[in-house]
Amino acid sequence: MTMRALVLHNFYRSVNASGENLSVLDEIDGLRELGWDVELISADSDVITDGDLSLADLAVRPVFSARSVRRVRSALARFRPHVALVENLFPLHSPWVIRTLRSAGVPVAAGVRSYRMMCARSTFYRDGALCRDCVGSTMNLPAVRHGCYQDSPLRTVPLAASLALHRSTFASIDRYLAVSDYVRDELVGAGFDTDRIVVRPNFVDDPGDLDDTPGSGFLFAGRLSDDKGVAEMIDGWKRSEVWRTHRLQVAGTGPLSELVAQQDEQFAITPLGLVPHAELLDIVRDSAVTVVPSTWPEPFGRGVIEAAARGRASLASSIGGVASLVDDGVTGWVADPTPDGLAAGFRRAADADAQVRCGTGARDRFVQRYTREVSLGVLDAQLRELARAGVDLDA
Repeated sequence: MTMRALVLHNFYRSVNASGENLSVLDEIDGLRELGWDVELISADSDVITDGDLSLADLAVRPVFSARSVRRVRSALARFRPHVALVENLFPLHSPWVIRTLRSAGVPVAAGVRSYRMMCARSTFYRDGALCRDCVGSTMNLPAVRHGCYQDSPLRTVPLAASLALHRSTFASIDRYLAVSDYVRDELVGAGFDTDRIVVRPNFVDDPGDLDDTPGSGFLFAGRLSDDKGVAEMIDGWKRSEVWRTHRLQVAGTGPLSELVAQQDEQFAITPLGLVPHAELLDIVRDSAVTVVPSTWPEPFGRGVIEAAARGRASLASSIGGVASLVDDGVTGWVADPTPDGLAAGFRRAADADAQVRCGTGARDRFVQRYTREVSLGVLDAQLRELARAGVDLDA
């Protein structure tokens, strides 16, 4: 019998490169390869930028999206899913779709790639520092006070209200598929049922057999913004004096592009600008170390895994899910995302023998945990287990 899965995802704005969008599309393709019949109900946040929705509609949808509920009910009658997989639901789908699915007897798994069920901003990060003010808050009033959504208290109200009203909705989810050990720990700390949490990392495609050619230099690839630790990385790079023998390439654009571009040539920092993804992966392969110095607790670190797939180690921030992907001294190096912490990290990671050793360790870890086959195997097993426990729609 062909198993049927209904997937719901609110795509992030196309102006911002989204690893989560890519991961959702990858897993849909993967489930289909495994024989699943998959239907996607999508929403697109670009309609907000385009002005296609009224302010009243935008205010209501995070709490109750009538359009999404109608689409789910239609799929229940027509597609008859055995299980549902909900990804990002904000701001256009709303968690109410979970209630609709559960009331129809359809088991629900949630891909947890952010802190959205616990934080209106979804990042646990505000004004350049970690923030968990809303964890344990009944009405999420700190989020409103801080204006956590688009820096506006008024626009934050619908999200804060949604989190408060749907706390029991989130608690009814049958399986939480946490993207990293760190996200699992955050869910446990927020009171979610430990027995229903499974770590299921994102995957990237395996480039196949690798040659033994060592990489050269360091690479940062990402948005050039404060939360990515760009300023701390540059300061740490200068303090480390590793620039005397190595080069740091910086790929990406963002608010700190000028900071990167204006660095003195003596510090061997090369701005690459926005690089197409396929070309970027070649640069990852040719570099010795990928640098991920984020100052916010990223749930996952796709860049770490893309480097590991190519036998390259990473110098990773000690904050968030990125750190949980790196075994210090074995698959890379973990450093505090401060200038002094990163300076020490650069010095450790500059050793050629350590680069080769940790690159080999990173590749081994990738094969064990982050390939398409391993990650999809976990997803397939979890969804089938839930489907067997649900209502027999084919009876």
